[in-house]
Formats: sequence, C-alpha cells, structure tokens
Amino acid sequence: MHAADLSFAALQAQFGADCANYGACKVDVMAGASGASVFDQVFPLTMLVLVGLAIPLALLILNRLASRWANRTANTNPAKQTPYESGLPSVVGDAGGRFSVKFYLIAMLFLAFDVEVAFLYAWAWKYLATPGWGMLGILLVFLVLLEVGYLYLYRKGALDWER
Repeated sequence: MHAADLSFAALQAQFGADCANYGACKVDVMAGASGASVFDQVFPLTMLVLVGLAIPLALLILNRLASRWANRTANTNPAKQTPYESGLPSVVGDAGGRFSVKFYLIAMLFLAFDVEVAFLYAWAWKYLATPGWGMLGILLVFLVLLEVGYLYLYRKGALDWER
C-alpha cells in the first residue's frame, strides 16, 4: 500500500504514533517501509561520486603546481612541443605512408595461431577433470593439425620475412 493512499486515522492505527500533522506521519511511513529515508540511501553514493571526482582533480592540480615549482617555470621551451619518436628528433615521413602487405599477413597469421592458446587452456581444464590417455590423444591430434598448418604456411613462404 502506498503512503499517499493512507488516511491520517489509518496511519495512527498502523504505527501507533501520535502524529501532530499528516506530513510527519507520511515521512515516518516512507522511512519505515524501506528501512531508510531517501537521503540515507542517496548520501553515500553522492559522497562516493564527489570523492571519486575530487581526488583525481586534486592530484592533477598538485602535479601541475609541483612541476612548476620544481622547474621554476612553466614549460614554454619550444623543444618540448616538437614530436620525438624512437630516438629521432623529428618524425620522418608522413602519417599516411603505406605499409607492406607482409605486416598485415604476419598479424593475421599471429591472430589465427594465437587462438590455439585458448584451446590449450580449455583442454588443460578438461584434463584436470578427466585425466587419461584419451585426453592426451585429443591433444596430440590438435597439435598435429596445428603443425600441419604451420608447415603449409612455411612451404608457401608466408613466414619468410624477406620474401
């Protein structure tokens, strides 16, 4: 039953309270129904969000102030604004340069054969539950098929980087 549907007499009868006004009884009914008021439910979450935002913000401000104090200046050196990559003082080439297809082929082969690890973990988990020669036979078949795939790629020259 909703608190707004109760009359003043029903509230007094249900809670045995001597309510001076309807509003006080209504608040007591809502608090009694859920065990806590809305404020008691929302306040911890509000404080968690505020602390979760305040701590990183305070650390960023502290970092900025400590950096200026340690360097005795704001970082206005133009050398700090130039790109620096892999030990080179400036970037060589443009960002739109083309890569060899070999990079993509090796990446795809890595992904295809890296999935084998996921299957080996599943096999190891199943082997713990049911050990025996049958599970080792399944592993042997899987590894032979995997090696056949590697040998096929090797014979085709897909793993030769210089080609």
